[in-house]
Amino acid sequence: MLEADLRAHPGAPWEQPAREWLRQMKHLRRAAGPVRDLDVHRKLLEDWVGKEPPDSEEEKLDAWLKDERRRLAHGVQKQIRKKQRGLTERQAAFLAAFARKPRMRTPRPADSVALEGFVRAADAMPVLDAENLHDFRKATKQVRYIAESGAQGEVATALKRIQDAIGEWHDWLCLWQEAKSALGEDAPGLTDAFEREVERHFAAAMKTTQTMRARLTGEWMASRGKRLASAS
Repeated sequence: MLEADLRAHPGAPWEQPAREWLRQMKHLRRAAGPVRDLDVHRKLLEDWVGKEPPDSEEEKLDAWLKDERRRLAHGVQKQIRKKQRGLTERQAAFLAAFARKPRMRTPRPADSVALEGFVRAADAMPVLDAENLHDFRKATKQVRYIAESGAQGEVATALKRIQDAIGEWHDWLCLWQEAKSALGEDAPGLTDAFEREVERHFAAAMKTTQTMRARLTGEWMASRGKRLASAS
């Protein structure tokens, strides 16, 4: 939400301390990301198995994911201890600067800023495929936060649908790749089943993304036409 606020108030006097604090937090989020992803993948595997007793291949995969998480979590804990002081200092500097902020002009509506950001991301990736779909999700993540910082309208809902659909496909893709790393050639039935899930979720993600992309681009064009008409 802070990054969305920075976009809404470019040049604010508290911008620099805010960015320095965010930079520290990004380092920690980047380190913690793989651990969080492994938790998601274990839950995905658990839901996929359902109420049936897991096979030995599924148990082996879950154990592999658990070991990977334990190894990566140790590194995250070291990063937190290493950066804790700097993070606290930068947070204090930002809060002090923010408390002294002057009265700011009313920002533009969140939906308007979000639509412009989304169109820029769409223009940068006019053709989506399996190679850049996840990059498109990352490029539009901040746009979603901007939309959600205002009234929870159709723009925020559409962006969330894109994020969720691509995220589900990417989680299955990662789990499939992790299964191949953990099990090798010993569990073709499981890895083939995961590959089918990847293909199914990719098709769903592409359909949702293209539909919402067309809708949001149309809304941006309509809003731009209204601004031009009111200015003339």
